[in-house]
Amino acid sequence: MLITALAAAGHAVSGVAAAVKEANDLTDSMIANLKANENLTVNRVGRVLEGVKFGFLSGYVSPSILTAVGVCLTTGSLTMATGAGIALIANPVAGVSAAVGAVFFGWKALNDREREDVINQVGEFLKIGVEQIKAVVEFAIKLMKDLFTADNIQEIKETVAEAATTVGRHISDITKSVGDKVAKFCQSIARTASSISAGTKSAGRKVKGVFTRKKTKEATDHD
Repeated sequence: MLITALAAAGHAVSGVAAAVKEANDLTDSMIANLKANENLTVNRVGRVLEGVKFGFLSGYVSPSILTAVGVCLTTGSLTMATGAGIALIANPVAGVSAAVGAVFFGWKALNDREREDVINQVGEFLKIGVEQIKAVVEFAIKLMKDLFTADNIQEIKETVAEAATTVGRHISDITKSVGDKVAKFCQSIARTASSISAGTKSAGRKVKGVFTRKKTKEATDHD
């Protein structure tokens, strides 16, 4: 749903009527699916996209800016993600939520160089200007702050974390949060310890097998 809609938005910049219509239809369908979801967090993500769409009266463009920024923050490369058809999460609804959530958690965490890189990627993809991208993102973040409860924020963060893992990254790569970086370090230590433990057990089984075979051979020779 997400990547398909973004790909259509990328084609719509040609100005061809059929491409523009497809981009608008896919964006409207995406928003409708989110708003119809019984999960309150997903529903509110849909309302954010709808608010962005009607707040700027530019059809598919404004929602596409928001999701494109989110995909860029999550994957690191908007062109690669849309070109390869990378799904942030197998569940398409969760994928859209992750993209929108990545903007909420990641945009303010960017330094000037990183923000410029994201803006350049999105601007080139959708053929739009810097100020329009900034305006849409700031508007969307304000909407999210107004709409999301603490529970919504926690649920979205978990979804963003899952999406980051799917593309080989970590939530800390998006949030730049010290707490998330510490969690990443702890997870790395736990995986290393688990790997060492598994290796030790495997080596123990191999040594035990050697001695067992040796004893069996000695018993056979003795007989």
